[in-house]
Amino acid sequence: MSISSQQRQMELRTQAIGLELFSHVEQERASIFESQWWEDQILEWCMKNEDMKTQLLRFVDVFPSLQSPRQLAAHLRQYFPRSNRAFPAFLRLGIDLSTPTFLTRSILSHETRAMITRIARRFIAGKNIDDSFDVLREIREKGMTFTLDLLGEAVLSETEADRYMNACIDSIERLSERWAEIEGATAVKDTPNLSLKISSLFSQFDPADNAGTKQAVKARLRKIFLAARQAGAFVNVDMEQYAYCELTLEIFRELLEEEAFRDFSDAGIVVQAYLRESERLLGDLLHWVERRGTPVTVRLVKGAYWDYEIIHARQMGWPIPVFTSKPETDAGFERCTDMLLERFPAVRMAAGTHNIRSMAHAMAAAEALGLAPADLEFQMLYGMGDPIKNAVLNAGYPLRAYTPFGELIPGMAYLVRRILENTSNESFLR
Repeated sequence: MSISSQQRQMELRTQAIGLELFSHVEQERASIFESQWWEDQILEWCMKNEDMKTQLLRFVDVFPSLQSPRQLAAHLRQYFPRSNRAFPAFLRLGIDLSTPTFLTRSILSHETRAMITRIARRFIAGKNIDDSFDVLREIREKGMTFTLDLLGEAVLSETEADRYMNACIDSIERLSERWAEIEGATAVKDTPNLSLKISSLFSQFDPADNAGTKQAVKARLRKIFLAARQAGAFVNVDMEQYAYCELTLEIFRELLEEEAFRDFSDAGIVVQAYLRESERLLGDLLHWVERRGTPVTVRLVKGAYWDYEIIHARQMGWPIPVFTSKPETDAGFERCTDMLLERFPAVRMAAGTHNIRSMAHAMAAAEALGLAPADLEFQMLYGMGDPIKNAVLNAGYPLRAYTPFGELIPGMAYLVRRILENTSNESFLR
């Protein structure tokens, strides 16, 4: 297939922007005297050794249940045997010291808890809104803004679903009450912003019960949207596993077609570029936005359930719903980017990516369409890729940090996903 002159120019501009971004990233290195440097070393060891990564993730998963120094020391010896020379020297030394006395076990327990907590806090802002406020203020002072994500996904009862709904509403209201404290921290103007997962709004969330699931979820999501309208806040609906995709989109569209929300523009939805159907799903969504007549925001992401989707599909003997190679996903991301930017301002695009190639293409495409930097938003995960964040800000584009908060135990699943994402063989951050 021949490449047009316009495509060649776009590719050249994409590469030029990418090189500019990389040049800024390369200038930033953590110091050995900073805790982040040591945390980076742990992630780097994980990248190099699959045994280390597997054992670390297993230990992190069980960590919240370890109540005593004796329990913690015993699990350290079990998960990180001193005979395994692949483990870093400082860890083997710590395990050697974990056996003899209560004192050494106590010291090891304290230091291990401190390190796990530091790593968790690198990705999780705090236990609640008030506990997270220093992090939120710091984000704003750096010239960014944020969307808050309340940790805790699967709910097992309607009581838990109500608790999640009320926590979302309380977060919107509390953030709105304290917004003036951080609004002036930077010239970047914004409103309170919350991201949520609708499967947490119904304990029996199941596409097989389409009508029942819609009724229960919309009853709770409606209250959250009403609270957001009253507070002047933004609500973004995250996308989860493929099985929930169509139902999530239907609930989002149907609720925003209700009379109370037909003119509500402070709402967003996620599209996952790793799905083979992503362009069809996005096309249907764009047609719906045109019919509705009120803008929405679409956050375009690669997708966070890639391993799960492949394993689950193979177990069930189903077609794999995601692209199985990174180049295919990256190419799909760029095609979806073009579709979204061409529909501005009817649709506002938020590019959720840490991939500099994807960022550079979005910037080049926006330029070609005559859009201003303010017309394209980038979103990145809190605690990940800070040098890339600074490069985007230096280029003059808005940047929003996806910032989780919540208790440590539900945060463990999120922490494991972030470690996996950092250390994946196909991760751009690697």
